Amino acid sequence: MAENEGPRVPADPPDLPPPTGATGATVESPRRGGRRWLIIGAVAVVFVLLIGYVVGGAAVAGGTVGKADSALKTTVSHNNTIAGIFDKDPFKDVKFEGDNPDLGGAKAAVAAFKQQVSTWQADVSGDRAALERVRPELSSSLLTLPEQATINNRRHRVDAGLSALSTAQKAIDIDNKRVAFLEAFMDALAGFVALGNATDLAGVQGQLPATGSNLQKAAQLAQPPAIPPEVTPIVKAMQQAVADLQAMVKAVQANDEAGFNRANTALEADVKTLSNFDADAVDKADKARFQPLIDAYNRDMKIAAGS
Repeated sequence: MAENEGPRVPADPPDLPPPTGATGATVESPRRGGRRWLIIGAVAVVFVLLIGYVVGGAAVAGGTVGKADSALKTTVSHNNTIAGIFDKDPFKDVKFEGDNPDLGGAKAAVAAFKQQVSTWQADVSGDRAALERVRPELSSSLLTLPEQATINNRRHRVDAGLSALSTAQKAIDIDNKRVAFLEAFMDALAGFVALGNATDLAGVQGQLPATGSNLQKAAQLAQPPAIPPEVTPIVKAMQQAVADLQAMVKAVQANDEAGFNRANTALEADVKTLSNFDADAVDKADKARFQPLIDAYNRDMKIAAGS
């Protein structure tokens, strides 16, 4: 060093790159690296939660949809049986023509029809209960949001199934009332046959009270819409015939020739009214009564089946 030179002040140090590891990768400060791992961890947690939400929601939705599908399958499987509610005619193969109608066949037909109605009721009640149990589970929720389209579809089908069963129940209610009327009406017809077969005045007189009572019961049950109003005239005509027969019996007992003639003339009018009864009008009224129910049932059941 030359004399009189003071100590040298080192120049500003050059900008040097940060130290590197053995592989040349940049080494970060511990604080900066920890922050990055926290961010990655948080993202991972959210991702796992999202997966859990989707998977859990799908599992919940899948269980609900499975129960709905099972209930719907059972309901639809009963469709062919329940459809008989709307078009079953208990008198289809029973003949009423002639002076001696097949009342035994008629009563057997009514009894068989009554048993069918009971079977239909059991199916409708069971199917409706199954659909009503699963229906509350088919509501919207955040958990099942990913599968909401499927749940909405099943809810729509379950609602349609419940509507179809409600229509079927209306038809069953009508059929139960029809059975009650027919049972009383058959008993009244049997009374008329017995009156026709009576061989003496005592036989006629003894049969009249029961026949009149059965007709009164039939008249009370012959209420629309369960029973077509076209049936009312024949029931009233039969009631009038019983009343005229009673008048005839009294006239004979009192030896009242004029009274007997009046009763006989009235009976002839009763027979004419009964002979002119339009059975086809009752059949048409039955079809008109059931057709709207048939249309509504078929429409809803088609939706319930997923068609």
